[in-house]
Amino acid sequence: MSEPLRVLTWNTDGLNTTRLGARMEKICLEILIGGDLRAALEGRPVPPPPHVVALQEVVHVAMRGYFAKHLSAAGFSFYPEDRPGISEYWELLAVRPPWRLVHAERRPFDFSPLGRALTEITIEGPDGRTLRVLTAHLESLRSGHQPRLSQAAEIDEAMRGRDAIFLGDTNLRDAETRELALEARDAWAELGGPKRARDTWWPEESDRGFRFDRVWLSGAPKPLSMKTRRRSKLSDHAALEATIQL
Repeated sequence: MSEPLRVLTWNTDGLNTTRLGARMEKICLEILIGGDLRAALEGRPVPPPPHVVALQEVVHVAMRGYFAKHLSAAGFSFYPEDRPGISEYWELLAVRPPWRLVHAERRPFDFSPLGRALTEITIEGPDGRTLRVLTAHLESLRSGHQPRLSQAAEIDEAMRGRDAIFLGDTNLRDAETRELALEARDAWAELGGPKRARDTWWPEESDRGFRFDRVWLSGAPKPLSMKTRRRSKLSDHAALEATIQL
């Protein structure tokens, strides 16, 4: 397949109930038409939507009222299709043609005081190529140090020996990253550490950012480009976009 795969991951800040509906509506517009509704209505060019979308901190109101409706209308298949169990918030993976979703599963991490889980799908291209795509929202807070390391190791094990891409909010601090010995490759590092993709989360009232959201690769996929899309009125995380050559 010659066309590069365009992927996007975004922690939607769904647990923040302030202007929740308006924020989720605009996040959908950002993902599907680059946020430029007027250009789309006037028939002017807008950025193509990504082939694969990974969202974290999805809540029930956002899922049923916005993500499910807009993604379906845009031709995406997604998993899970509704709230998994009694989860207050969860992760979502969506894929659009020419790729199709052929398998999906969600399983709790072995060690997660906050009840976090690993969500993954297998997608197939028109040439029969398959790719595993994973997402997660790793343990939060300083107290989550050890669970984060354990969860990152579980993701690495799930990707090992396969053509796979992880897209998600790792919450990993730089010092924690140095403690890991992952076989999965960090797309940002492979691209030479581009500054425009360095920071993805900012504490309130601070200009200092952290690289919490990441793209990891294993097997054949190679990163071609990466950038962030910061929309501070929509989420405390920036969307992280990457183009991947398969």
